[in-house]
Amino acid sequence: MPSESANVKVLARCRPLTQEEQNKGAKSIVKVSGDKVIVDAAGKESAFSFDAAYSNEAKNHQLYQEKCEALVQRALTGYNVSFLAFGTAGSGRSFLLKGSDQDPGIVPQMIDTLFKQMADSSKKAYLVTVSYLEVLDEKLTDLLNPHDLPMEVRQHVQKGIYVEKLSEVVVQSAEELYRMYDQGTRARKMGAADIKTHRTRAHSIFSVGIHQKEKHSSKLGVKSVINVFDLAGTDTKNSDSGSGTTGLMNLLEVLGDGKKKGGYLPYRETKITQLLQDALGGNSLSLMVGLVGPADSCYHDTLATLQHAQYARSAKNKAYQNMDETYTIITDLRFEISKLKDKLAASEPNKDDVDKLEGLVHDLQTAKKQTWEEKERVSKKVEEERKTNLANKGVLEWVMHSMKKGSQELQDRLVILQKEKDQLTLKQKEKRKELDDLKEDLQKKITEFSKLTEKGKMSESDTKSRVNNIQTLKEKIKLETDSFRKLKQEMKVLQDKQTAEREGSQMQATALKGNLELRKKIVQEELSKLEVEHKAVLEEELERVKMEVQQDHTDIQLRVAEGKQYQLQEAVALDMELAQLRQEKSLMTTRLESLQREKEFVQKELGEVHRVHKEEMELQQLQHFQSFRQYREMFEEQKAVIDQRYRALLEDAIQDAVFLSSRNTELVTENQQLRQYIGGLKDAVTKSGGRIPPSDIML
Repeated sequence: MPSESANVKVLARCRPLTQEEQNKGAKSIVKVSGDKVIVDAAGKESAFSFDAAYSNEAKNHQLYQEKCEALVQRALTGYNVSFLAFGTAGSGRSFLLKGSDQDPGIVPQMIDTLFKQMADSSKKAYLVTVSYLEVLDEKLTDLLNPHDLPMEVRQHVQKGIYVEKLSEVVVQSAEELYRMYDQGTRARKMGAADIKTHRTRAHSIFSVGIHQKEKHSSKLGVKSVINVFDLAGTDTKNSDSGSGTTGLMNLLEVLGDGKKKGGYLPYRETKITQLLQDALGGNSLSLMVGLVGPADSCYHDTLATLQHAQYARSAKNKAYQNMDETYTIITDLRFEISKLKDKLAASEPNKDDVDKLEGLVHDLQTAKKQTWEEKERVSKKVEEERKTNLANKGVLEWVMHSMKKGSQELQDRLVILQKEKDQLTLKQKEKRKELDDLKEDLQKKITEFSKLTEKGKMSESDTKSRVNNIQTLKEKIKLETDSFRKLKQEMKVLQDKQTAEREGSQMQATALKGNLELRKKIVQEELSKLEVEHKAVLEEELERVKMEVQQDHTDIQLRVAEGKQYQLQEAVALDMELAQLRQEKSLMTTRLESLQREKEFVQKELGEVHRVHKEEMELQQLQHFQSFRQYREMFEEQKAVIDQRYRALLEDAIQDAVFLSSRNTELVTENQQLRQYIGGLKDAVTKSGGRIPPSDIML
C-alpha cells in the first residue's frame, strides 16, 4: 500500500483592518515578507517563518490555487486530506472557508474541483458522502441532523477514528454538497445559545468522503476523506477558553517541543484533539492556515496564533493510499467466522473462542455498514429525519426561509424585485407629494379667482390670463396623475412577479409534509403577506377615487368661478346621485364589517380545527409510541428468553462436550488396556506352540 511521509504544511494569512478598527484609530502591526510574518509592537519585533505567508491583499482564489487544489487532486487518488483554519474569533476563518460571491472560499472551490474532476472520469463510479460536526468544549453536535442521541468519539480497526451517531448523507452534485455545507453552517450559527462563547470556543469539522471504483472491473477501489477543520484559537482577552481549545493549544505546544510531557502527544485529553489525530501526526496530507488580525489591539492574540501555528510544522504525518477493501474484509470475516464455528462444533468450546466469535460477528456488522448500498440506504433514512430535527432545534425560521426561497438564484431574484419595489415606492411618494402641492396651488388660484370675480375687480384680459393659468395647472395635474397611474401599474406588475416567485417557492413546501406546525406557520405567514398586499391595493384604490373626487370638486369650483349657473333639475340630479353614493357607502361599510366578522369566524374555526387535528395527531403519535414501546418490550422479553435459552443450550453443550471429552479419555484408556491384553494373549499363544493357554495363565 503506497505511503508518503511529510510534515504538516502551515501557511499564515493576515486580514485587513476592519472599518470598526479604523474608526477606533487602530494601527497595523503585522507585516508579511516572503514566507515570514513580522509583528512589530512599540519597536519590539517578533518574526515567524511558515511554508508561505499571505498579506491582506491576497484573495482566497490565489491561496486555493497555489496551496489547496493539488491536495484536493490527491484526495481523488485515495489519500486523506485535511485543511485546518486556525485563529481567534474575528481573524477571518469563516471568510477563508466560505468566502463571498466575489471571492469564494476554500470549501466552495474544493467542491467545484471535486465534481469537475469526477465528471471527467467517465470510467469510474463515485460515491460522495458528507457529515458536519461541531465540538463545543466536550459536547458534540450533528449539524446536518441535530438529534439528541449521545455521540462519542470511537476508534475502530476498519473505520479508524470516527464519531458514533454522526449522520452521513450521500450527495449527487456540487450544488447539493454546498447546500449541505450552507445548511450546517447556518444551523451552527442559529443553534448557538451564547454567540460570544460560541465564536471563541466552538470548533467544527466538515467531512467529505469519496469512494471510487473502476466500472465493470473487479479491481479494488480507493477511498478517502477531506476534513475541513474550523479551529478556534485561544482568545487572550477571554479567561475561559474552554477545555477543547485548551487541549488543542496543549497539543500544538507538545508538537512544537517534543520534550514536553516526555514526547507523549495528548490526543486523548479532549474530543477535538482525538479527532485531530490523523490531521496532526497520522494518515493525512494536511495544510493549516494560521489567521491573524493586523490591529495593535489584537497583539497578544496574533502572537499566540502565529506561535502555535508554527508549532504545527513539526507534526510528521504518514499518509497511505486507502484501498476500499470492504467487500474483501466481509468475505474474509465470513470465512473466519465459519472456521471458528466449525472448531466450536468439533471440539470442547472455551470462553476465548466464544468471545472471539462475538468480536468477529461485530466486525462483520461494522464492515457491512461501509458498503455503498448500506450508506445509500442509511442516507435516505437520515434525510427524512433532518428537517424535523432542524426545526425542533430552534432553526425553524431558517428552515422556513430555506423552503420558501428554494435556492440562491430565487433568493437573488426576490431581493432584486424588492429593491425595484422599494425604488418605485419612493417614486410614488415623491409623485404624490408633487400632486398634492399642485392641487393645493390649484385650489389657491381657484379661490383667489372666485373672490376677485365676486368683487368684479378683474379686467377681461386679467380674467383670461387667470383662467389660462388655471387650465395650464389642470393639464399639468392631469399629466402628473397619468404618470402616477403608470407608476402604480409598474408596482402592480412587480407585485405580480413577487407573487409568482413565492408561489414557485411554495412548491418546495411539500418537503415539509408531516411537520404540521411548520406548515401552519408558513401558511399563516403567506396569508399575512396577502392580507398586507390586499390592504395596500385597497388603499391605492381609495386614493385613486379620492383623487378623482377632488378633481371633480375642482372642476365644479372652476365652473362656478367662471359664472356657470346650475339649473334646479341639475341640482336635484346631483342630490340624488349624492344620496345614492351615500347609500352605497353605507352598504359597502356594512358589507366590509360583515366580511370582517366572517373572516374572524373562519379564523377561529380554522384555529379550532387545527387544534383538534393537532391533538388527534399527538394522540396518534402517542398511541404509535406506546405500541412501539409495547412491541419493543415484547421484543426485548423474547430476546431475553432466547438469549437465556441460548446460554442454557450453550452451557449444556459445553457440559456435554466436557462429558464426552472425559468419556473419550476413558475409552482411550480402556482401548489401550485391551490392546495390552490382546498383545499379552498373542505372546502366550506363541509360547505355547499355538495352543490356547488356560485362562488363569492369560490373566
